[in-house]
Amino acid sequence: MSSPLESAAETLKASITVKADEIKKNPALAELVKEIAGLNALEQVMGKPQTPLSAFLGLEIQSNGSASSGVSVKFDEFFGMDQLDAAKAYLRKTKEARPFNEIITKIVEGGGKVPSESKLQISLSRSTLDVVKIGGDRYGLREHYPNAKLKKRAPGVDAVVDDPEAAEPKIEEEKMEGEEEVKP
Repeated sequence: MSSPLESAAETLKASITVKADEIKKNPALAELVKEIAGLNALEQVMGKPQTPLSAFLGLEIQSNGSASSGVSVKFDEFFGMDQLDAAKAYLRKTKEARPFNEIITKIVEGGGKVPSESKLQISLSRSTLDVVKIGGDRYGLREHYPNAKLKKRAPGVDAVVDDPEAAEPKIEEEKMEGEEEVKP
């Protein structure tokens, strides 16, 4: 006897199979599959990782239910790199903000090491000249978000200053010897 969850899963699989069979009949999909086979052959000759069909259709689903970027990484792409540099390299490749867990997964898939997830997250959050944080846990490269404003910090102050003029250093003029102070 199957549980209600198993029954629901089987019903959903059957529905998905019917829809997938219908899509497979579409001549445009057959043409797309041929073109991807050609692309994969070229990528293999160039020694590059093969791009799956799912990458073009945005069908890579992560365990948390969100779609993956679809960007594949070579097994050694991040080998020997610092974790922050590897994260930035991956974000440069995706050209969009990605969830933190995906960044970690792709670094490891690419042969990199992430000795401390918390240190990487802190480093990404502090790299405000290069990285923007979007939402709760998504990070992207500032170069892909030209409208993102960089808040200035006052010299010697850790707090962000909303008024850019307040962040300007104050220049005090030196009084020359023999010169009297002029009061306004």
